[in-house]
Amino acid sequence: MPVLDSGKSSTVPPKQPTDSDLVLLGSAQSAELAVRDLYISALASAKFSDAQISVLKLFRDHHTAYAQALNGVLGKASTDDRNESLIERFGTQVRNSTTALEALRTLENILVATHTVIVGSLVGLDATNLMASILIVEARHAAVFGSAPKLNVAIALDDVAESLVSPISGGG
Repeated sequence: MPVLDSGKSSTVPPKQPTDSDLVLLGSAQSAELAVRDLYISALASAKFSDAQISVLKLFRDHHTAYAQALNGVLGKASTDDRNESLIERFGTQVRNSTTALEALRTLENILVATHTVIVGSLVGLDATNLMASILIVEARHAAVFGSAPKLNVAIALDDVAESLVSPISGGG
């Protein structure tokens, strides 16, 4: 029986990250490490209710887990360097009880914007799946800040944050 050619490429994306994927994943890990450290600073410095402390500790733990998962995908390419520009930009804000929650919301939205660009640029399937799963939870983190005093869900969801990386054409 003859096989019909649909004219579509049968090239399957690789499971493992490509060299360009590793650069993007390194940027993601760097951002996750910085945000984890900013949650640590916020928890150590700012005043929060018991319920807020529980949520912030959970979010800190999520960012720790994401950095570790990215470390596993990066392997030898992992540097464990945090994004110092995020630390400089948000360090003072997260240590201030008045601005901490808004700063953390902004950070979550920056991660959402960054990870959205990364997911759209990755080629390797394993890395794309990991980043997509992280992206979904961080979008929920941003939405949770909508329930914090003086913030609302519309603000949390409508934030137009800049990505920390630029798109790479040819991604997933």
